[in-house]
Amino acid sequence: MSTWAGPGRGGGAPPLREAWQLLADGLVIQRLHLHIEEWREVVENPGSLPDISGAPVAALGQRPSHPPSPEAQQLLESAGLTYWWNLPQSHGLDRAPEAAVTQHGSAQTAQRLVGCLPVTSWTEAVIAACEASAWWVGFFAVIRHRGVRYLSLEPKPAPIHAQVLSSAARAVALGTSSRVLAAQLRVADGEAVRRAYCEAVTSGIEVERELPALLDELGELRLVDLVTTTVPWRGQFTKYAGGTGAGQVE
Repeated sequence: MSTWAGPGRGGGAPPLREAWQLLADGLVIQRLHLHIEEWREVVENPGSLPDISGAPVAALGQRPSHPPSPEAQQLLESAGLTYWWNLPQSHGLDRAPEAAVTQHGSAQTAQRLVGCLPVTSWTEAVIAACEASAWWVGFFAVIRHRGVRYLSLEPKPAPIHAQVLSSAARAVALGTSSRVLAAQLRVADGEAVRRAYCEAVTSGIEVERELPALLDELGELRLVDLVTTTVPWRGQFTKYAGGTGAGQVE
């Protein structure tokens, strides 16, 4: 590759797209604060979720395990993802005996993008974004049974299997990793980060084919919003581009 055609160093995404991303981020934060006590009620009484088979509650709530270095935290800030890491650290549970299915999904994304690369601040930031992605998917999965169906807004979404959460975490981790890699390219170019970014774009094309089926399987509004507004795809900001209000159910 002789010339770089990735995210620009100066302006990044167009202003409208940046505004939609800020709105999406704000909705995630708003929903956490609205439902954190509800979430605690569930995770502090370990057991099985009524609507998700094969997903121990304690595992879904455990905080990320690898605190990023100050340099990696700075890159997360540049990508607009400080909250993405900090809130799971503040509210997450201590490590559970077993990994959550969401962690398996996000780890697949991290492995694909940076698994064979030496440790640097940007690979640390990618891993941190992926680990936090597992927590966010787990957060909304824990309270899924108290949500509504994403198309009809009717209560009690149909039960799902935990493996669906793995696919959701893999997709969400891809979206946040792409933001980290784009932020890195705006400040420092390099062959390794270029390759990782191109791999993220390729992965996004692959994931996009699976998204309609994944959204139907997830079924619940907050989980669907998390996935659709995090993954870079053609329908990413349809919720906002179409004039639909955000957070109206809460």
